[in-house]
Amino acid sequence: MIPFNIFQAAYVAADIDAAVALAARRFGVAEMQVNRAVAIETGRGTALCHFALAFVGAVQIELIAPAGEADEVYRDMLPPNGGMRLHHIGCLVSGDAEWDAVLADAEASGVAMPVRGDFGGLMRYVYLDRRADIGHFVEYMQPGPAGLSLFEAVPRF
Repeated sequence: MIPFNIFQAAYVAADIDAAVALAARRFGVAEMQVNRAVAIETGRGTALCHFALAFVGAVQIELIAPAGEADEVYRDMLPPNGGMRLHHIGCLVSGDAEWDAVLADAEASGVAMPVRGDFGGLMRYVYLDRRADIGHFVEYMQPGPAGLSLFEAVPRF
């Protein structure tokens, strides 16, 4: 069994600014770090997305608004009437052995991995498609030493 170190709850929304306002009301985050038109590697190419981040306690809230190119993995889960929808939970992986175990388990079980990449050498990531059994994706992230610094600028509440 792969450890389920839940670190993040990620939501998709059509409008990043409206999602940030909704997160302020629902999660009590007075501000979020907003990053626009970020390139994310997917199984179909590069997706452009707007992201917003904030910590509520130990959990990072991530908001994602698809913005073009190969963004189907996000766009296909948008709620039909606005608002936000849970897209994935994110789990931190502590080292290479655990990362390899996540990939081996996914491959052995035949689960799809529609998103997999390396964010500038700072963090490896993979989404496992667990929608059939738990209703959403599960992301595993393995930050390198410099990758952990990405979280230092994220507002905390």
